[in-house]
Amino acid sequence: MAYQIDAWLERKDPELRVTLRNTGVVLLHWHSAELQPMLDAGLLNPEDFCSCQGKEKELVRELFLLACMEENGCKRCNGSDGKKH
Repeated sequence: MAYQIDAWLERKDPELRVTLRNTGVVLLHWHSAELQPMLDAGLLNPEDFCSCQGKEKELVRELFLLACMEENGCKRCNGSDGKKH
């Protein structure tokens, strides 16, 4: 699976989007309200997105884990089914 990461993290209103490269399906889309606390806390570093050539899958995995932590919406991360990602 190939991913495309579009990150505009140094703008006044930062935005980050992860899509499937072949289909364009949006897998993750964060706007300023979600991103700014992560940027302020150092969970996201804009430099990581400048030259992620060849590291997209690792970066996408980390973004999905952050999404689970932030939203508490991932039952697997909360341990309710005993499985790991």
